Amino acid sequence: MKITTRAMLISTALHLLYLVATFGIGFIRTLNYEPDIIAEADNVVVLQDETVIGTTGTPLIYVFTWIGLAIVLALGMFTVQRIRKTR
Repeated sequence: MKITTRAMLISTALHLLYLVATFGIGFIRTLNYEPDIIAEADNVVVLQDETVIGTTGTPLIYVFTWIGLAIVLALGMFTVQRIRKTR
C-alpha cells in the first residue's frame, strides 16, 4: 500500500475514533446527569444559555485537521522509510 493511502486511512481512523469517543463521553454524561433542583431553585437562568450538547463551530475544521494529519503522517512514514533504506 502506498504511503499516502496508508496515511489517509490512518487519519480517517483517528478522526472516527475521536468522533466516537466524543459522542460516547457526551452520551455517558447525559445518562448519569442528575440535576440538583433544590440548590438551583434560587438561581433562575435561561435554559438556552446553559444547555449545550456536543461542540459548536464549523465542521469544516475536521476537513482541515484530516488533511493536515494525513500530511504529517505521510511525511513521518516517508522519513522512516528513507531511514530504513539507508541502514
